[in-house]
Amino acid sequence: MGFTNFFKKKDTEELFQEAVAEKNYLKIVSYGRKLMEKGDVSSQVINPLVEALIKIGNKDEAIKILDDYAEEKLKNGYYATAIAFLQKALKHDPNNLRTVKLISSAYVKKNLYYEAFKVLIDLFKKLCKEERNVSKIKDSIESFIEKNSHPIFYEMYGDTLLESGNKDEAYKNYIMAGSMYASLSKFEEALNAYLKAREIKASEIVDQKITEIVAKLLNSSTRCNILKGLILDNRENLDLLQTVIKEFIKNNLLDDIEQVTLSLKDTKLKWIIAILRDIETGEIESAFEEIEQLSKINKDIAEKLKGRLFAKYPEAVEFEKEPESVYGEIPSSEEILSSIFSAVDETEPSGQPEDKSSLLKVASSSHHVDNREIAKISTQLDGPIHTISMAEAMLGLENYEKAVEMAKKALEFPEVRFRAISLIASALVSQGKYKEALNHLLDALKEYPLSSEEKRNIKEAIGKIYEEIGDKSKASFWYKEAEKET
Repeated sequence: MGFTNFFKKKDTEELFQEAVAEKNYLKIVSYGRKLMEKGDVSSQVINPLVEALIKIGNKDEAIKILDDYAEEKLKNGYYATAIAFLQKALKHDPNNLRTVKLISSAYVKKNLYYEAFKVLIDLFKKLCKEERNVSKIKDSIESFIEKNSHPIFYEMYGDTLLESGNKDEAYKNYIMAGSMYASLSKFEEALNAYLKAREIKASEIVDQKITEIVAKLLNSSTRCNILKGLILDNRENLDLLQTVIKEFIKNNLLDDIEQVTLSLKDTKLKWIIAILRDIETGEIESAFEEIEQLSKINKDIAEKLKGRLFAKYPEAVEFEKEPESVYGEIPSSEEILSSIFSAVDETEPSGQPEDKSSLLKVASSSHHVDNREIAKISTQLDGPIHTISMAEAMLGLENYEKAVEMAKKALEFPEVRFRAISLIASALVSQGKYKEALNHLLDALKEYPLSSEEKRNIKEAIGKIYEEIGDKSKASFWYKEAEKET
């Protein structure tokens, strides 16, 4: 019996274990391959085989074995085991796309969404730094974001794209992030995302989105800083200034407007804001008096503002008939400004220029978010929110046709319908398609169940379009119709 065992031929597994004990890497590889061909795939075989392959310089085969084994474990639900083997593969080849995609999938299975996304982003950064082709990892990142919608992923991707010099795509992702954050009532995060987009390209569309967000912030100091920055950067854009003023008044923030107006050093701009404030609050007599006073400084702007006042309140024309009897002699602009603004001007430091860039700056932020929150939010952002956010991103990129196409899809979802209606109108007006915009808004009033506030906003938008094309009587009619909804 003993002689029989002595002369018995050793099987492959025994030879493999002896090679492992002897650290004979060539034999480990030879016997290890045979075991795997027979289907003997286990960690006891794979770990020494991979180590031996690395030692003899056959890294590619080692990584493939680790990836294949991990993928099989993933299919069978052994996620932790798969992650352990994939992490080992990444130590040997951190730029291997297949390994990165597999470990990202494994993290998702474990509900580790942030870690799943970060491993993709980290590879993107490495490849960019090494000036290598990033098309495949970009596809993986964008596929991940589409399946696991969350604004933090769009924002992080935007940051990474910006670092790599791809400003256009970074801009698009920041707009997407801002829109999604806003949909979740995460207004500070939304503001930050829009400000990042604004640093790439300042536009009226982005400033309109910032306007909608900033009026909802709780911090009054931040609100006033952003409000002042918007006013200073859009001092020649009466439409945007009026939108800003209207949004703050709608949110009962008249005190913010007063505070910022008095802090302005540009006296002409002070009058413009004061006039727009009074137009929006219905202070017709005060607005007319201020317009007359502004005309002493800048007649052209005064006439434009008078046109806005008359379009919204035709009855204001009665103040133009006999201005002397109503107001008496109009003092010089210097006298007016010194008397009205002296209380604040005396407290302002003299000789300091107004710093616009510091008012519209991006706050420092940390990206990490709890995975449970990501999982919860991702389900909320599927469908309607993703569709309207994409439409808003296209509008921000001035791709109007695509914006309209996406917004029309969003019309079927009640929770984002009003945003879609407004977006389509904005896109059409931006293209000079005023008739189409009017028909769209009029149809929306007839077709959809809307709240009083939504009807008021649509009617005001109709009035504004008529005002813009010079039809003051129709503009006045729709402004009055809007007032009936309050």
